[in-house]
Amino acid sequence: MTVIEDAPQCTVRRELAGAERMVPIDEVFPGWNSGGFAGPSEVVPGRDAADPARCPGELPTSPFCDEMLPWTGLLFDAFVTASGARRVVDGYLLAMPHGSNPDAPPEQTPGTRVVTYRLLDLAAGDPKGAAAFLDRSFRSCAGARPATSSEVPGPAGVKALIGTARSDYRAPAAQLVLLRRGSHLVWAVLDGGGWKTGERAHAVQVLAAHLL
Repeated sequence: MTVIEDAPQCTVRRELAGAERMVPIDEVFPGWNSGGFAGPSEVVPGRDAADPARCPGELPTSPFCDEMLPWTGLLFDAFVTASGARRVVDGYLLAMPHGSNPDAPPEQTPGTRVVTYRLLDLAAGDPKGAAAFLDRSFRSCAGARPATSSEVPGPAGVKALIGTARSDYRAPAAQLVLLRRGSHLVWAVLDGGGWKTGERAHAVQVLAAHLL
């Protein structure tokens, strides 16, 4: 008799709602009146995550800068396994300019502001080296440097890198930020052409306050 194994369960995902949403859109975009959010969703290791035969995944030695953030060349489930994260949370926040066509694609609407973020709660001691890999990747692929306190105001003890990447929303560039405090690590992409002076720094401050 042939034994058919169950499909491996490398990760488990659930949608967050209510207070679990963690990052209120009206704090990131004060006074917003058009836009919305997706998710956020929480991903944790599944029952087979510790079995490398069923759930393979290792961080590369060097980042693949021609690919998308986080430049690992891995599918999402494999990245969660490779990072050794205890929990990963993804979120997307969008503010459209006042009077814009609600049916128009955001990436084709001038004045759009978009924040996408990912939180990693790392295992104690970060045995997979996820923080060090992302630090190298941001510096290599996004030209990141240590952020100033005016660029990334936030709680004490937060280490921050800031860089840029190609915009998907017709802006000159998207801003990339990597934040870490203790075992909590967050990266964020702030894109779109509608940001005014100080608004990106405010958005990052809100992310840090709620996620770190």
